[in-house]
Amino acid sequence: MKISSLGLQAFTQTAATLNVTQAAKDLGLTQSALSQRLSLLESELEVTLFIREPRGLKLTEAGQRLLRFATLNQKIEEELLFELKGHSQELAGTIRLGGYSSVLRSVIVPALAPFLRKNPKVHIDFQSYEMFELPEVLKTARAELIVTDYKMNKQNIREEVLGFEEFVVVESTKYDSPKDLYLDHGPEDNATEEFFRAQSKSPGFYRRSFMGDVYGIIDGVEAGLGRAVMSHHLVTASNKIKQVKGYASYKRPVTLHYFEQPFYSRLMMRVLEELKAKAPDYLKI
Repeated sequence: MKISSLGLQAFTQTAATLNVTQAAKDLGLTQSALSQRLSLLESELEVTLFIREPRGLKLTEAGQRLLRFATLNQKIEEELLFELKGHSQELAGTIRLGGYSSVLRSVIVPALAPFLRKNPKVHIDFQSYEMFELPEVLKTARAELIVTDYKMNKQNIREEVLGFEEFVVVESTKYDSPKDLYLDHGPEDNATEEFFRAQSKSPGFYRRSFMGDVYGIIDGVEAGLGRAVMSHHLVTASNKIKQVKGYASYKRPVTLHYFEQPFYSRLMMRVLEELKAKAPDYLKI
């Protein structure tokens, strides 16, 4: 049995948009024609690929597996065509890498920057997400690699710990900050809660204020708006922030995740090598 190329094309475009109307428009098809191709593909594979929910389409587990297959095939084809055209010694192509904003900007981008400068035909699509969004980003093939501050421990997903973020309590060196007010990224940010949970002595009641992202937190601390629990490597160079002593060490693993697969492109292997070699340097205190 062979998967229909037209069906696979209809599927991948629909999976990319999760919108039948938009996918049909992108492919120059009527919505009816696209739906027919998807229905035929599901019949051939004897699986359901999408679930219709009030907010739109959602990939089933079978759909997620097919999307990873389609993405892998596309990468293999791109690499083969590039090599056949006489570029076997060069690297080219795109890798999509998702991560949370602080580590993406302070660790992942600088770790890969020298590699990207040396290989101008390589493109890394850096994507910033909320921490809780990242597992779904990987499952739905919106990124080939994701970076989280915890281990997912999921079957068929490989994990590489790039280093550890050590968290500390910080406050302004210039202003007298409220000692019961802690600045966080947003309501889903649990760094402060988990930090104090790991301490032998809890501070008791404290208030929270949200600053949008980790760099907003740093600005807020510098301005004396409150204290914060921060990754130490982000604030060591600032003379406007000081560490509040008296807390036990608390660390989280900066972890790279990607699916196990029978083949990895040369580009994927090189990106993994670069991250494992260079990222730890940016996490050192």
